[in-house]
Amino acid sequence: MKNILYCFSLAALMFITACKEQPIIIPDPNLNVTGRTVLVEEITGVRCTNCPTGTQTLVALQQQYGADRLVVVSIHAAGPFSVPYTNQEDYRSAEIQELADYIGQYFGFPTASIDRRLLVGENSIFITPHSRWGGEVAQDLQEDPSLAITLENTFDPSSRALSIKVGLLPDQQITGEHRLTVLITQDSIISQQLDGSTLVQNYVHRHMVRDVVTAPSGDNITEALEAGQLVNKTFNVSLPATWEAKHCSVVAYVHRSDVSKEILQAAEKHVIE
Repeated sequence: MKNILYCFSLAALMFITACKEQPIIIPDPNLNVTGRTVLVEEITGVRCTNCPTGTQTLVALQQQYGADRLVVVSIHAAGPFSVPYTNQEDYRSAEIQELADYIGQYFGFPTASIDRRLLVGENSIFITPHSRWGGEVAQDLQEDPSLAITLENTFDPSSRALSIKVGLLPDQQITGEHRLTVLITQDSIISQQLDGSTLVQNYVHRHMVRDVVTAPSGDNITEALEAGQLVNKTFNVSLPATWEAKHCSVVAYVHRSDVSKEILQAAEKHVIE
């Protein structure tokens, strides 16, 4: 019996020692690079007669692929087509216009950028007509992502304070200049919209950009993007009382900032889960 106990104790000690020498590390599942998330940046306006058709196209695509694979943001920066109607909130702002201008020139509406990828033979990142969007989204979804993005939102309903934590985890070394852009969007805004020749009073506006938390051109990522090394960023903002927090989301994306502005990966998370 003593020999059996001795052998058992020795085996247990060897097992414990082995565990100490080779600890088991369980990675955060929220930071695994599991698939590409495509970002669509749509230019729109309340007086844009054809823009509702573009929005319907994007809503259908998001329903097809899921909000975790396709993130849509609607930027109200369509020149005179974005001028508000009487007694309507103005959805424009200087930083929202700067965001649109940074992406590139756009001609005709509806128009949208798909991951800010410049197509062969095109002069603009924005794609018109909307019938081409589906094919480009499908193509980008086939690409392997080079990093994962995680979002953690902490919202205080009484103070309206929102803390945003962004985590970036490359699965390979990423060289060159890159930037992080963080936006706040709001969905299901009921307001006026011109649809064809009809002014719809109770139109449901989708994915509307409300605030640009970073610089419109993105904040420079100064840390080295090395494989397996987590980069954390924190932002603190306050949501206006007129914004329904339950319909607000945080959108974050990493993009190049050299000759190309192409987006590497995107993520979206509701302010209130």
